[in-house]
Amino acid sequence: MLRYCKGAVKLSDSSIPTGQNSTLTVLSGPSLSIILAALGISSAAVTLPAVSVSFQGRSLDPTLVVAVYILAITALIVPVGRAGDLYGKRAVLVSGLSLFSLGAFLAFVAPTLPVLIASRFVQGAGAAAMMAMPLASVRDLVPSGQIGRWMGVMGTMSAIGTASGPAIGGAVVASFGWRAVYLLQIPIALVALMLCLMCLQNSKRLDKQEAIDLPGAGALAICFAAFTLLLSDMANGFDTSVVTLAALAGVSFVAFLAIEANTNSPIIPPSLLRSQHLLACLAMNAIVSLVMMGILLVGPFFLVEGLGLTTAQMGLVLSVGPISSALSGIPAGRFTERMGAGRAMIAGALAMVVACAAMAALPFFFGLGGFILAFVLLAPSYQVILAALNTAVMENASEQDRGVTSGVLNLSRNFGFILGATSVSTVFWSLASFGTGIADGARIISFALAGTFAMCFVLAVGVVLLAVFSHRNNLTRIETGHS
Repeated sequence: MLRYCKGAVKLSDSSIPTGQNSTLTVLSGPSLSIILAALGISSAAVTLPAVSVSFQGRSLDPTLVVAVYILAITALIVPVGRAGDLYGKRAVLVSGLSLFSLGAFLAFVAPTLPVLIASRFVQGAGAAAMMAMPLASVRDLVPSGQIGRWMGVMGTMSAIGTASGPAIGGAVVASFGWRAVYLLQIPIALVALMLCLMCLQNSKRLDKQEAIDLPGAGALAICFAAFTLLLSDMANGFDTSVVTLAALAGVSFVAFLAIEANTNSPIIPPSLLRSQHLLACLAMNAIVSLVMMGILLVGPFFLVEGLGLTTAQMGLVLSVGPISSALSGIPAGRFTERMGAGRAMIAGALAMVVACAAMAALPFFFGLGGFILAFVLLAPSYQVILAALNTAVMENASEQDRGVTSGVLNLSRNFGFILGATSVSTVFWSLASFGTGIADGARIISFALAGTFAMCFVLAVGVVLLAVFSHRNNLTRIETGHS
């Protein structure tokens, strides 16, 4: 098990920190890791214009600086989670922070764009551990009755990293250049690493030592990477690369299934894939992430082209969402504890239905004020669902599979973001094209936003149904004594 820092009571195999301050201390390293992993996406995005200027005449797209980081997280997060179960969560988290720091240094000194992109892949590999291990560590450390509040804290940490990235990154780029963004990440990562070494004790399976299934992990990583690139390419139309990536994803998935059928230590335990409760939670996680990605993608076009805001004004308005998320994360965790994960999940899903309806209607009729109000409603509903989902899944995770369960949970969220980046933008621009010639440009954009979130409203209703099914299924499982 884990233990917390000097001055607190040492943990035995069945004990956990009892004081709020003690738990906060021991989770400080994992919490900072989540902030840094999220910061690695949002702060790098604002460096892209400056990177484009630095590497003029390049043969690669500078947006790969961000895309390859997300790709590495998506491809590696499940194998990394499994490694945490087998070799210890602290060991894997410390390794991830070390890789993240190395990648930041290589990015800082990168002489060419290909080297910068490769450095970001190294960072993304480290960030996979920095996202998967904290949730698993919370489950190890915190009593069942308090898991909700700490899952809320982790949601707040992620929101803080996402919200602060553009502001910090923009200020640093303006004052010191884009390389300083990566230099700044190194001391923060080293502080998180030190906190983890001081405050966490390694926890690993005590029954038997297994080796991670490297062929299975490789096939799974290739499958996820190919599928991620496939979704991105499909947004640009059907061509040879789409066919190639689809074939690669299919072949690697079949290879993964064949490898896993003949190994004694599968990357994803079959029991996880047989859990209807877990599968429902993963589906909900992906859908609500898709909706949130939708507002971040189509919101700027509505604000600039539909309402005529400047870029600076648009950025200020969009910051309302992350700030609202950061402020509502801890209350969402407390709400989850009070209501129970299942009921909180249903309540959050119902709130998202209302928020999607508001996003479809209020901006269309009331403009900027309606958009801000709807966004303020949407962000907290997402945090409630996030805290409830994390709690429901991790409470039911067996001790030997908490790392891989956290990895799968994060993977479903990433896939939701990726699906949102393709599907929501496709719906939005299709509706905008349909409205051409019927109304003026601003009205067309408003119509497209309303139609897009009408689709999200339907998806949110689906989340409500899944939440009800998941809650009832979990109650039945508990009553019949099945694990």
